[in-house]
Amino acid sequence: MPGNESRRKSVLFVDDDPDFLKGLSMYLAAKAGGAWSISTAPNHAQALERLGLGAVDLVVVDIGMPVMDGFQFLKLLRRTNPGQQTAVLTGLATPENRRSAEENGVTLFLEKPLSTAGYEALFSALNALLMAAAPTGFQGMMRRVGLQEVLQMECLNRKDSILEVFTEGARGRIYIFEGAIVHAESGDMVGEVALYGLLGLLGGEFNLLTYHEPPRRTISGHYEFLLMEAARLKDEGTSFFGGNFQAAVDNLPPLPLTSGESVDKPPTRIVEMLLCSGSGEVLHSRDCSVEPRLKLLAAIERQVEQLLSLLPAGRFDRLEIEAEEGRVTCLIQPHVRLLVRSQREGGPG
Repeated sequence: MPGNESRRKSVLFVDDDPDFLKGLSMYLAAKAGGAWSISTAPNHAQALERLGLGAVDLVVVDIGMPVMDGFQFLKLLRRTNPGQQTAVLTGLATPENRRSAEENGVTLFLEKPLSTAGYEALFSALNALLMAAAPTGFQGMMRRVGLQEVLQMECLNRKDSILEVFTEGARGRIYIFEGAIVHAESGDMVGEVALYGLLGLLGGEFNLLTYHEPPRRTISGHYEFLLMEAARLKDEGTSFFGGNFQAAVDNLPPLPLTSGESVDKPPTRIVEMLLCSGSGEVLHSRDCSVEPRLKLLAAIERQVEQLLSLLPAGRFDRLEIEAEEGRVTCLIQPHVRLLVRSQREGGPG
């Protein structure tokens, strides 16, 4: 009936063994009873040609193929057909191959059958996977996706995974455990700094890898707050890569003149600066003793919390200490900690 045709599930098998493909197709077509539309391809080129004619519900790939093996083809598929559901059917069912398949986003990892019972089990597994796909919704190819959206989906679904991000200039990983972002690392950066830096990248590629415990957990904030902070920093043009720390300072609100200060006073120069993330990780320092300054910022934050608990007065912005020879400014906000000591020209060092 015409109505049945629209509900048929399409499956593409990619394998360089033509005899195996022929026997497999005949068996599965008979088992499916017309519910499947089966196509085959002996190599990646013909598989891509078939996919170019129209979407399929499932691509089942062999590993050991010449020219381009199954893992290379799966990587290519992630770029050309994002979101394509895939399975591996191989005679090389080793633990290493299983891990590689999972890292490439494969839903099912199956061993080639050697008996009638094996073929029946294969059909049952593939049929269950095809039937699990929702018959309604949107279908198409997603050309671009943001890391924010990927992270949000992983957290909403309480996944355990590692989001690997790589571009020409940066590479890093974001660890998600039970829907919470617990660690991020990129080069020498870890924690919130690495997270915000990776989410601020303008382009690149990503992989979702199988979760394993990070060397240490460096992030504890709720994912929604972390993603909002990352989006805000990105909108403001803040970058943590390539030594572009000055952007974080440039985007801070301007420091007003204190009462009675004249614009005719001698110009000042910055003689000491320390810039940290919201969690206290050092982003940039200049001509200062880092540890004592970190302790100073932490002490100021504790005092501010005590004051605000006694006298609710909105969000703390900055502390300024004015002296004849210059000024010290301490800025404490959720995403950044900044200490700047400036000196008037001609004043003592």
